[in-house]
Formats: sequence, structure tokens, C-alpha cells
Amino acid sequence: MEVVTDVRALLPNENMINESAPRTFREYNTEQMIQVESPGHPHKVLITKYGEVADGEFLDPKGNQVILFDHIKQSVTGQRGINSGETDSGLESLRVAFEKAAFNYVTDHYPHGTTTVYGKDGKIVICISAARFNPNNFWNGRWRSVWTFHDGELQAHFKIIAHYYENGNVQLNTDTTQTTKISESGNPDAVAKAAITAIAKVEQNFQSALDTSYATMGDTTFKALRRPLPITRTRIDWSKIKNYKLGNEMSRA
Repeated sequence: MEVVTDVRALLPNENMINESAPRTFREYNTEQMIQVESPGHPHKVLITKYGEVADGEFLDPKGNQVILFDHIKQSVTGQRGINSGETDSGLESLRVAFEKAAFNYVTDHYPHGTTTVYGKDGKIVICISAARFNPNNFWNGRWRSVWTFHDGELQAHFKIIAHYYENGNVQLNTDTTQTTKISESGNPDAVAKAAITAIAKVEQNFQSALDTSYATMGDTTFKALRRPLPITRTRIDWSKIKNYKLGNEMSRA
């Protein structure tokens, strides 16, 4: 909303933003998978393209309802029952098993996150979103992952953005896909347990890889970005480059 306020002040005609806002906000809300409270229930729901059944209407499978959502105000305005054809009834027992396991996993690993699990088109889709916003200390961040289970295979899509902007502008923005196999079959609870175990392993390995890259970044990435300067800290006289130690080192290299 702060961005909208600033943009509105820059535009010569307020109608320009009023016309584009519904489309822009819908794209932002679904892409970021923002969290909202489930009407009449203690859990939260993600606003995602996977759960969109109509304009401003999104599935809340755990609450067995469709929530009505105002994209501009980013708030729930009501709810209704799920209509026939809006969910895959043949996957419901498997979806419920995945949902239970996914909620336990997110509760243990994402204190500020939530999950919504869908069953559609013969597939189970697990969406996880967790965000932390601390503008007073100039940093924000969001983790998003989407897991699609079909025929014993889990396909993952991670999106992470972290933004630190005190006296500068530093961002991590990563978009990664991975695939893993699930050998378990048959009992829905057993399949769900095996899938969530695999998800935990992949996500933990991915975050460990990020930690490792941060630990080594100072000695590798940042050094590679630095512009070589002469020891004298003065501009290089290219006609006397041989006299500089840096020049000699570069020549040998």
C-alpha cells in the first residue's frame, strides 16, 4: 500500500492506477501466496493461483469452504460452500493425509508460515509460504515453495527473496526447481509421511546450501567483484604500469 500511495502521487490521473490496481493486486497476492485467516476456523489460508476458482474466490480445503477475498484491501470478505467440480473428490483421502502431515511439518519448521494443500487434476499440490517483515530495521523476506505430487514423483519450486536496505540495497532472489522420487505407495497416511519426509530433506539441504554460500561469500564472490587498485591508492599511470606491484602480478597471471 505504501508503493501504491507513492505511485498515485506521481501519476497525473488517479484513474490510471484505479484501472490497473485490481489486476496488479491479484497478480501480487497470488504470486506471493499471502496468508489470510480462515473464516470460522483457527488456521490460515494461502491466496494462490492453485486455489483460485473464480475472480476473488479461493479454496480453503481445510475449512471445507471457498473464501471471498478483496485483492485491494487484502482481506477476506466472506465465504461460501464448495461447489461440485471445484475439487477432485477422488483425491480427497490422499489430500487430507498430505494436509495433516504438511501442517505438522510447517508448524515445526516455519513459525511464521502456513500451508494449503490442494487436490486437483489428479495431483496433490502443497503450497508453503512464510514471511518476515521488519521495516524498522530495514529488512524483509519471504519463502515460498510449491510441491506437486503425481505418480510417485515430487516436483518442487522454491522462490526466496530477502531484502536488506539500510544505507544501500542488497537482495537475495532465487528461483529453483527440484525433483525427487517417493517409493511409498498404497496407504494415504504412509505416502503422505514419506512425501513430507522427502520435502523436509530437500528443503533443509537447500537452506544449508544457502548458509554455506553466505559463509564463503566474503572470500570468494565479494573479492571477485572488487576492482583491483594499486597499493599507492592513486590512479594508475598506464605508461608506468610495470612499476606497480599489481601490474607485475597481473602480468605474471
